[in-house]
Amino acid sequence: MAPSLAVIILNYRRPQNIGLIARAAREALPDAAIFVFDQAEHDALRQRTDVDWDQIWFRQAAVNKGAGVRVPVAAQLPFDHWIAIDDDTLLTPDQIARLAGRLRDEPDRAHGVWGQRLEAIEGQIVFRNAMHGIDAVMSTLNQVYAFSGDQARAAMALSTRLGFASWDEVGPADDFILSCASPKPPLCHDLGEIALCPTCDEPGIAVWKSEGFLEHRVEVTRRLMAAQAIAVFSPLSYVSAPS
Repeated sequence: MAPSLAVIILNYRRPQNIGLIARAAREALPDAAIFVFDQAEHDALRQRTDVDWDQIWFRQAAVNKGAGVRVPVAAQLPFDHWIAIDDDTLLTPDQIARLAGRLRDEPDRAHGVWGQRLEAIEGQIVFRNAMHGIDAVMSTLNQVYAFSGDQARAAMALSTRLGFASWDEVGPADDFILSCASPKPPLCHDLGEIALCPTCDEPGIAVWKSEGFLEHRVEVTRRLMAAQAIAVFSPLSYVSAPS
């Protein structure tokens, strides 16, 4: 039996993108389950007519728990493989299908199209950010995540190992922990140009622009390094083939 596959899409303040993302996912993966979690302060998404509500499983959360809610969902539901797409990342059906293929071929690590590298440069540890358009090993992935249910469960176990009393405490670093929750570091794939919503860096909409966001992620990175759970690379090693 082929592994089961589900797509999870979270909405916060970009309801205009959800229908487009869901349609692309359905075209790419006709047999996949599609989950949409709405964590907005209002019901603007549910009022939209460009979302095929008959084709998705919809839930409106009472409380916004951030993007990290996708991990316990994937850990609890009985699907082998998952693709999570941020609501500002507009992949084509072909890109989604190819990413699902990468996960099917190598299910014991996370896969994506956008990531970061933690690099040791002259004794200092720095992040090389917004890496995309390349086939390379990453320290962490951002924007889009193809992973297994086992990796979601391992991410929750890793958060406990890092000292978080509950998954909710992980906050806006769920992507870091999910990326590091497998024996192999995650892979970034060059699937062509990645279209982003113009609001991807707009204050008040883009979560990464919120106060304390970067500081929290630095602290989580320190914990991952102490636990030897995150890959650290030499500068320019991304030119090598993935391994």
